[in-house]
Amino acid sequence: MRPLATIISHESLNKLKKYKLDYTIPLVRSSIRIILILAMANKDYYKVLGVERKANAQDIKKAYRQLAKKYHPDVNKGNQDAENKFKEISEAYDVLSDAKKRQEYDMFGAAGASPGGGRQYYSNYGGQGPSDFDFSSFFSGSQQNKGQRFESGDLGDIFGDIFGMGSRASSRRQSRGGASAPPQKGADQIYRMEIDFVESIQGKISKIALPQAKHTQKINVKIPAGVNTGAKIRLAGKGGASPTGGPPGDLFLEILVKPHPYFKREGDDVFLHLPITLEEAINGASITVPTPSGSIKMKIPAGAQGGQKLRLKGKGAPHRKGGGVGDQYVILEIKLPKEVDAEGKKLISEFCQKYPIHPRSHFIEP
Repeated sequence: MRPLATIISHESLNKLKKYKLDYTIPLVRSSIRIILILAMANKDYYKVLGVERKANAQDIKKAYRQLAKKYHPDVNKGNQDAENKFKEISEAYDVLSDAKKRQEYDMFGAAGASPGGGRQYYSNYGGQGPSDFDFSSFFSGSQQNKGQRFESGDLGDIFGDIFGMGSRASSRRQSRGGASAPPQKGADQIYRMEIDFVESIQGKISKIALPQAKHTQKINVKIPAGVNTGAKIRLAGKGGASPTGGPPGDLFLEILVKPHPYFKREGDDVFLHLPITLEEAINGASITVPTPSGSIKMKIPAGAQGGQKLRLKGKGAPHRKGGGVGDQYVILEIKLPKEVDAEGKKLISEFCQKYPIHPRSHFIEP
């Protein structure tokens, strides 16, 4: 079992010292044991994802993707069991995909590597633990032992801190007697959303499903044009419900842009490697070029060189801050036939003799 100081914060340890609570007192000792047993309740995250304990990061990621695809709320609309399973596998992946959390989990179990705020598709920022557990219920009124006196509320703060629930325990005590505490805001939540490259440039309206306590809520969200991987979109009041009747928390959409087969993005500029023929490079040509906003005609100048970069103004991603749009850069790649017969080679030799070039003349001899 983990040492007490590794689970309880310094603030709570100071409370123990302040009230001179002696761990040898049976009541204190047994209460702490109960709390630690609850905190150390273990889950087999490897079994949840269906992988062995020696599985590498790639195996874990692959297993999670398969299960997430199978149990995602968008695929299993109205299926509460699938929704619960999705939460469970997301929790397991959050721990096992993080090297530090996984090490702690392997050593101490689920209590040693609490998930939250990591890679899971749907998670609480708050990390509030069991929502209906009132630690102060272990103690009624005042306790006295060996000349030491402490109140139930003090121990409620100390033990509640294990699950991050001290403030809620205080709220309950204030509601039972004394001044009432202001209602707490609900926990903020994060939802990771994967979109296509072109959608990230143009923007889109998307419908997402949010698992709630007893149902799945579907909402339409606007993805603004120009977002990139890592961008966060805040939806006020769409997060977790308040445990004390206060306003709900906020929902944050974290964007992940899928790689594109031929477009690459740097800042707000888009890059495209464009293959052209030898004839198009020598004579020039007007060719069709794809852009995120649709195909357009572009002129290849006569005598174009391999690696030459051409600019299409305003065909990149919109600037998120301020007006304007990035550009698209087209990088030319001259493609040659892999097999040429004897007659073709003769023609090429005659051409090179007629139009000689010295591409390495600028090199300095060693």
